[in-house]
Amino acid sequence: MAAPSRRVSVPRLLLLRPLRERDFALVFAGTTVSALGDGLYYVALAWQTYEISNAPTAMSLVGVAATLPQLLFLLVGGALSDRMDKRRLLVAADVLRGVAISAIGLLSLAGALELWMLIALVALYAAGTSLFSPAAIALLPAILPKEELGRGNALLAFSRTVCVRIAGPAAGGIAIALFGVGYAFIGDGLSFFVSALTLVALRKRELAARTQESLLREIGEGLRYVRGQRWLSVSLAAAAVGLLCYMGPMEVLLPYLVKNELADGARALGIILASGGAGALVGSLLIGQLGQPRRRILVMYVLWALSTFGIAGYAVSFALWQFAVVCFFAIAGLIVGGIIWTTLLQELVPERLLGRVASFDVLVSFALVPLSMAITGPIADAIGVRATMIGAGLVGGLLLLVLPWTPSLLALDRADSAARAQGEESRRSRAGRVSAVPELSE
Repeated sequence: MAAPSRRVSVPRLLLLRPLRERDFALVFAGTTVSALGDGLYYVALAWQTYEISNAPTAMSLVGVAATLPQLLFLLVGGALSDRMDKRRLLVAADVLRGVAISAIGLLSLAGALELWMLIALVALYAAGTSLFSPAAIALLPAILPKEELGRGNALLAFSRTVCVRIAGPAAGGIAIALFGVGYAFIGDGLSFFVSALTLVALRKRELAARTQESLLREIGEGLRYVRGQRWLSVSLAAAAVGLLCYMGPMEVLLPYLVKNELADGARALGIILASGGAGALVGSLLIGQLGQPRRRILVMYVLWALSTFGIAGYAVSFALWQFAVVCFFAIAGLIVGGIIWTTLLQELVPERLLGRVASFDVLVSFALVPLSMAITGPIADAIGVRATMIGAGLVGGLLLLVLPWTPSLLALDRADSAARAQGEESRRSRAGRVSAVPELSE
């Protein structure tokens, strides 16, 4: 009998572990291709709009068409994802978006695209996205073990950051320069059909939920659940107020500050935003490799507070490197906090309600963003740009720091930490029993 063999421990990239699950690997591949197409889309949409009408008002109308249908149809998308096969809903949403974006490309190549056509097709694309998003969040617990959900979300966030913030816009710019804006839309449209094919190949199948309830009643059931879970309702309200303080100053005042106070403003803004993309990549890699933190609800709120304090950080920055450092940590905190939050929803919300809760999450969280955009400019005109950013960053950041110490969130954080510690100990015990069995050889 030979002596028991010893296995040498080799560091592994744990972030990639969810890819061992075939269905998740397919979803990851489809999501990556689709996200690359999204990067093309964001560049092509602005370019195409200004080719049709070189006026900011035209871009505003297209922007409304790209966002308003998502808010209007989100609750319907959440309810549908809980009552039908999520895979089929995702495929239908991808096909709908692929048809809409491809039609824009074909009309552009034919020289027949008008502004009203672009607005209508962008609205159709946005409606498809509202159907896709809740179902995508709700699908993950069905194809990944619970202990891999955090890494799966981190891997998807990493891929999306690379594609949407870096590779996609670069490819879009090159495609428009070499072939024309129509072909960029065609490339984005094809990416949705590729994503649909990967979803068709999933082995996971679900039976449609048998229900006589109307969509409105099912939406109402989701709302009652959110209102009945204090940790959930408090967190959604906190996200809404946090984004109220964050989005307007970030989108309206940061570009103004950079343009007017830094040399070569456009290049400087690109460097700053690229630094934020790097922060998102590093954050996704770290949480994917290290796993979810033990006190993750507290950590999540601290990270969100850090991101919001970043608004004040921009206000006290005067050199390009200072803006870049602030953006790096602010976006990293925002992305990692979002990964933790999505994983919490997938673990704690009953699967039959997850699509509806995910739709309420997006709807409530972004409900005050239009208000943020509307009031930021007038406030800055009244008290100054830097004062507005300092006030918004401090108010939002301090609120997010205080909330995790409220009784409902503190109790949930402690219970969640204890349950995860117990589960980890149980897994280690099982692994120890398996590794204790000696390997025999003749």
